[in-house]
Amino acid sequence: MRIAINEVGGNDWTGGITYRNNLIKALNTLREKPELYIIGKADGVNVEGCSRINPYLPGNWVLKKYDSFSRHIRKKDFVMGKTLKEYKIDVLFPGRMSPGNKTASIYWIPDFQYKHLPYLYSKIQIKNLNEKLHRYFTDAALVVVSSQDARSDLEKFFPEYSLKTRILSFVAHVPENLYNIEPKSIADIYHLPEDFIYLPNQFWAHKNHRLVLEAMKLLKRSGINPVIVCSGNPVDSRDPLHLASLMKKISEYNMRNQFLIIGLVPHDHLYSLIRQSKCVINPSLFEGWSTTVEESKSVGKRMILSNLPVHLEQAPPESIFFKSDDAQDLAGSIKEAWLNFDSGPDLILEKEARQELNGRMRSFGEAFIEICLEAIETLKQ
Repeated sequence: MRIAINEVGGNDWTGGITYRNNLIKALNTLREKPELYIIGKADGVNVEGCSRINPYLPGNWVLKKYDSFSRHIRKKDFVMGKTLKEYKIDVLFPGRMSPGNKTASIYWIPDFQYKHLPYLYSKIQIKNLNEKLHRYFTDAALVVVSSQDARSDLEKFFPEYSLKTRILSFVAHVPENLYNIEPKSIADIYHLPEDFIYLPNQFWAHKNHRLVLEAMKLLKRSGINPVIVCSGNPVDSRDPLHLASLMKKISEYNMRNQFLIIGLVPHDHLYSLIRQSKCVINPSLFEGWSTTVEESKSVGKRMILSNLPVHLEQAPPESIFFKSDDAQDLAGSIKEAWLNFDSGPDLILEKEARQELNGRMRSFGEAFIEICLEAIETLKQ
């Protein structure tokens, strides 16, 4: 089987790049490995075991005009189809517009955030998303979602496509040399205190950093002063002033020594910071299948999680849950973790996570292969 992995994510959404890395790692654990190809530049992708595909470029103005016509009128991806045919690709993942009838295209949608948090989108964006998803769902051989929660959303919002929907819950791989690194040595690079709670989320409004600040303010009044360390993409393209307003609040609450922002960090550093922390917190108002949760699960780290259905579905052992709109409830959760959890690796939970990880990664890869085989069969029907 030849599988082409399309571009996922980028500078605005590093979670997409991480998803693709995790999939490649999972497929490389299989005894019978498929032939893997990566389309495009593949920036930030571990391409071990993969070949690179350079997309076909129309060589004259006639083909360029046809490509434009094909995309906008026929809703077919002429360039992608030509590329996949040349390399005899069996499956394209994730696929959008139809690449022709020689390759099975699988569409992946991480979540339906625009349905749950419509205030983050303009009316025209919502209209365009509805139209695109109808087209993508129609063209795809199968549609992949990452959780039962997302599948329930698809069945609610797009019931006509429920029969072609499959669940593929990704698993986060761990850097090979992670356990040879003293995690505190990585925390020291960022001049972090020995004790902290880690919040590795993009600085997007719906990630709910503001509620953490409000909870910290409540704790400060009672003489409890936890330290929160935040990393992630500092740019919210939908709300460019979000981080500035957050930093203003940090100053107003006199928490510049408690709410520490270190920006984007290398992926291997992120894992060491997870291991060194007391616990990891994800206060998000909405999630797909959270990368933050998966990475914490893979190294056996406790979490504080907003009580989203997907968090309840995904959560690592011994997680603490709070109401996503209740600062007082979150303050109680942070207090419990700050006073009772130790910094550094939990050797028991970490050992269990390490023992389970290879099997979990292999199951992820096997589930993806089963979906690919099923998608190929649809071309024969």
